[in-house]
Amino acid sequence: MAAPEGWKPLLEWIAFPERFAPPLPFSPGLKSAYRGCLLGLACGNVLGVEVEGWSRAAILARYPEGVQEPDPQERFREWDDDVAQALILGEALLSPEGVQADRLGQALVDWMRRSGRGIGTLTAQVLGRIAGGEPAEEAAQRVWEISGRQSAGNGAVMRCAPVALRWWREPERLIRESLASARVTHADPRCQWSTVVVTSTLAVLLRGTQVDLPSLAGALQQTGAPESVCQAVRETQSATLADLNLDGPSMGFTLKAMQVALWASQVDGEWGDRVRQVVNQGGDTDTNGAVAGAVLGVRLGEEAIPGPWIGCLPHPEQLTELADRLLAAAETG
Repeated sequence: MAAPEGWKPLLEWIAFPERFAPPLPFSPGLKSAYRGCLLGLACGNVLGVEVEGWSRAAILARYPEGVQEPDPQERFREWDDDVAQALILGEALLSPEGVQADRLGQALVDWMRRSGRGIGTLTAQVLGRIAGGEPAEEAAQRVWEISGRQSAGNGAVMRCAPVALRWWREPERLIRESLASARVTHADPRCQWSTVVVTSTLAVLLRGTQVDLPSLAGALQQTGAPESVCQAVRETQSATLADLNLDGPSMGFTLKAMQVALWASQVDGEWGDRVRQVVNQGGDTDTNGAVAGAVLGVRLGEEAIPGPWIGCLPHPEQLTELADRLLAAAETG
């Protein structure tokens, strides 16, 4: 199936990022970047999970220096939803057929029944309908309609990193699989296209090139992405974390998580310092930490992630093994 003609600007932005931005000053190598992506996602998640939903003020009242380290007890717990769903999606991407909505939906239902730790309200509603026999995309559409077409949570963005690891070399497949991975639970176009933004950003970083946000916003606009997505990309160019108002009323909004990913693609500094900075802004801290950790993990590599943080993960080998398998699949096409 040929790509829609309207996708051409975004396909070119992903395939030829050197036309828009210079090379990254540092590139960790693909194996390290892949592992850094998934380990970073998980470590950012476990740092943020303890204070999920807290305001910045509440975090600082409890931790005057901010949250500094993950809870070591996390290694005895189930994966939170951000990591669990990323692992499930990664396995789906390794099948010959790629993302199949009903198959992925059922895998998510199985996880919900087995653990479901941290599952969001919208995702739980959709998976409940899938468990009752509805096709996945119909269930997602129905839940969105019931919300008045307003519900646009960050559940698709939080799990999307494996799509980039599998398909960064093939921009058309990257976009298709990103959209498909989101549609399983999130029918709102803002959720689907913010997922594309994050996977496209990761793809450009994996190509060893800096991420130029103005040209990304322009490519998205020409491609037909929702204007709110394009505008959120533009706004991130000059935004500080405080400007993003991560602990405000829309803390779980998909565009907030997307903006965190874009912010992480732009900033310099140590992996741990930047992830702490995100989490200590408050809001949906586990997801924001996961998204920032994944992007910074691609940029800086596995070695940049503090060993004690990795030691707080329940099964880090699941992440490194999946990363290695996704890399092998990407290299063989």
